[in-house]
Amino acid sequence: MPARAFSRGDRTIVVHETPRATAGRPPAASVVPRGAEPGTAPGADDERVFVLVHGLGMAAEYWGDLAERLSSNARVLALDLPGFGDAPEPSRPLTIPESADLIAELLTELLEQDGLDTVGRAPVLVGHSSGAQVVADLAARHPQLVDRIVLVDPSVNPRERTLARQTARLLQDIAVVDPIALARGARAYAEAGPSWVLANLRPMLEHRMELVLPHVRAEVLVIRGEDDRVVPRAWAQAVASLAPRARYAEVPGRGHEVVARHAGPLGPLIAAHARGDSPGRVLAPHERRLALSRSLGGSTTARIGWVLRDYGYGIRWRLAQLVAGDPPARWRDGDPDLPDVVLVPGVHEHWSFLTRLADALNGAGHRITVVRGLGMNRRPVPDTSRRLQRALARVPAPPAGRVIVAHSKGGLIAKHLLTDLERGTGPLGAEGATRLDVRGSVTLAAPYSGSARARWFLDPSMRAFLPTDATIVELQRDATVNARIVSIFGTLDAHVTEGSALAGATNVIVPAAGHFRLTGSPAAHRAVIDAVADLARHTQTQGEALPQAVHGDP
Repeated sequence: MPARAFSRGDRTIVVHETPRATAGRPPAASVVPRGAEPGTAPGADDERVFVLVHGLGMAAEYWGDLAERLSSNARVLALDLPGFGDAPEPSRPLTIPESADLIAELLTELLEQDGLDTVGRAPVLVGHSSGAQVVADLAARHPQLVDRIVLVDPSVNPRERTLARQTARLLQDIAVVDPIALARGARAYAEAGPSWVLANLRPMLEHRMELVLPHVRAEVLVIRGEDDRVVPRAWAQAVASLAPRARYAEVPGRGHEVVARHAGPLGPLIAAHARGDSPGRVLAPHERRLALSRSLGGSTTARIGWVLRDYGYGIRWRLAQLVAGDPPARWRDGDPDLPDVVLVPGVHEHWSFLTRLADALNGAGHRITVVRGLGMNRRPVPDTSRRLQRALARVPAPPAGRVIVAHSKGGLIAKHLLTDLERGTGPLGAEGATRLDVRGSVTLAAPYSGSARARWFLDPSMRAFLPTDATIVELQRDATVNARIVSIFGTLDAHVTEGSALAGATNVIVPAAGHFRLTGSPAAHRAVIDAVADLARHTQTQGEALPQAVHGDP
């Protein structure tokens, strides 16, 4: 392999460029971008570049003949990270973000030297194990450099973030590891040295991939070896759930060493992703919720604890409603170029229940609108929707329009309002859409499919959430405005067990647990702020589709 070094201080990456595959070696698949003539080989002006990032203790050679197969129709650059393979050892181990930043500098230099346009032909980053952590971090921190990434057997499962657990998992995996891959990995560990490998284990365990993934805007393909004991299926699927635009695939009969020796569909999967062919599949909402609950929700005891904390949060803020005064004066100030945010709380909730969320939105520059007269929001959804329309009509719409941010039942009210405006069936008639200028809604833990647990209550305002309720059924059937809705929900919701995913909407899962605590989660706050911005951009460029965060639809 021809190699060249890239250095910043004492940190060096060695880049191995794989020679073009020979005629005797079958290619993984063509990676000619869409739009090229079928059956023609790519030239220097239209080929993609694969950048392969190895995992802990490994080096460029660990990729085996996969790199050679990918090189049949693309450039393949396999990296030796600092202290591994041919790269000299730096003064200390790099953190995952530091490794990501160093590779980003390398990519910037390569793009400048090779004259590659970053639009449409950005390098495709492929990371294995802890290398997947590096690749995800780079994609989140430097989105301008990549548009497609592949995360193969991504570490580390949050429930097993200890040396003992990872060692046990590795020993389990050895039973299914290919002997040649095992020998190649053992040699790489020996060359790096046990002390250096152990020193680099700490940054891997300290990295919180689950907090990084929601900020990745690149197209993501998550691949897991079907028999991988190091990366449980629940965690691999959680990775595919947290990344906004991700698909999931498994390679049959392979363990954690899936990249070390080519077998099965791994190469074609990677090449298809580079072409934009959508390999693998989008996980269904129930699969995503289950994967996140198992990976981030903890044990059964921990989940019970989360539920109790959720109720504690709800009770505390409902008691605070009893002494709530007027909305803060600062909420009336904000950037006029940003849409105003209209707060709609859930059932038995006052506007003050959403104080922490409103503070976050106001801090991001949005003016906050509180509608008086909703009380504890116990009226039927259609009645409250039309009350809200009449209230908003009393004040001229701001130049940047409005976005409704709602919790629980408030999400149903917001969808009913949007549907009324779309059809012209509300109290303002055909003028409603123009007068109110509501660009869309962002909802948290909304029961779009109802909740079977509503049968436990005698209160009519709670039984209205039954999946068979006429309003629930009608809103579920009518998907006219779903594209203007962003539905945000967490990993555990004891109230809305059917889930809050809405077909045709942008569905966002955040690493937070609880029906009520979700409104106070910083991760949910970031997701709401991003969603409001996406809705505002979408209405300014009507021809564009609203970005699908965490896949969107089943």
